[in-house]
Amino acid sequence: MTFHLPKKTRILWQLRIVLAFACVCAAVAFFSRYTLWFLLPAAIIATMGLIFAFIYVPFYFNSYKITVDDNSISITKGVIIKTTNIMPYPRLVFAQSFTTPLSAMMKMKCVMLKAARGWILIPEIENVNAEYLLDNLRIKSND
Repeated sequence: MTFHLPKKTRILWQLRIVLAFACVCAAVAFFSRYTLWFLLPAAIIATMGLIFAFIYVPFYFNSYKITVDDNSISITKGVIIKTTNIMPYPRLVFAQSFTTPLSAMMKMKCVMLKAARGWILIPEIENVNAEYLLDNLRIKSND
């Protein structure tokens, strides 16, 4: 089975990034009461955050391709540099899923697969796909 990340993942991460950059901008702009020169770095940080959130993030999350087959899980991602991570089932030590309050409201889970020398993090995917992935891993570990 091959699937891509849902659009809700992109929206979730855009919201997170905009909130994080807004906090940084507010902190820098706070010092503008001492000198107005602090407004320039705040404007630059805000511009960088918006460019990152609304240009790079959509390309990055659209590049994700997750493939689950009989022997392994492979994840392909990247905008400029494409990388492929392959996790064979025999090397898998444990799988973990977790949610944040914001992703729980959107009915999404993040899945982390750990092997002996590395790990793969699958960003928030819909609960149905996360359960399918974890159930598939349970079946493979019992073989």
